[in-house]
Amino acid sequence: MYQQIKGGNGVIRLHDGAVIPATDGNRDWQAYQDWVAAGNAPLPADVSTNDALRDRALEQFPAWEKAERAAGIEHAGRRWLTTTAALQDIRDVLLAGAVPGEQWVTADRQIVPMTFAGLQSLWQAITARGAQIYQRRLEMEQQIADMSREQLEAFVPGWPASSQEAVA
Repeated sequence: MYQQIKGGNGVIRLHDGAVIPATDGNRDWQAYQDWVAAGNAPLPADVSTNDALRDRALEQFPAWEKAERAAGIEHAGRRWLTTTAALQDIRDVLLAGAVPGEQWVTADRQIVPMTFAGLQSLWQAITARGAQIYQRRLEMEQQIADMSREQLEAFVPGWPASSQEAVA
């Protein structure tokens, strides 16, 4: 099976993704011409295959996961930063074994009391949240494998509506 390339300068062989230029003397182009002569027709250039739609859906995951991990977390009645820099600060303090001044800064820039045990608890909540995010990514990857064309075209990574409150 083949798909036309926009502009008509060749085709894509779908089983391996090879781009075949429309060039005389090219064996792959000749094989395509023979395939067409046998009564077959390539997909139009503007039609995405399910595999291409699936790939497009999968390509959304790294950005979704990064955004989810950096979105912050609710813990102990406060919102906390979970950016890369904030996580490194927590790691550094946990390695040092003491919270400087027994204070920490919330996501809304409020200075609040923080014990070492409290920071350990925050870190545990952050790692549990990371595990939830990764688990959701795996679930979505499995769901994509069985999606119809219409579902793939409409796919946006995210959380099921019923779990939105539990994840925030």
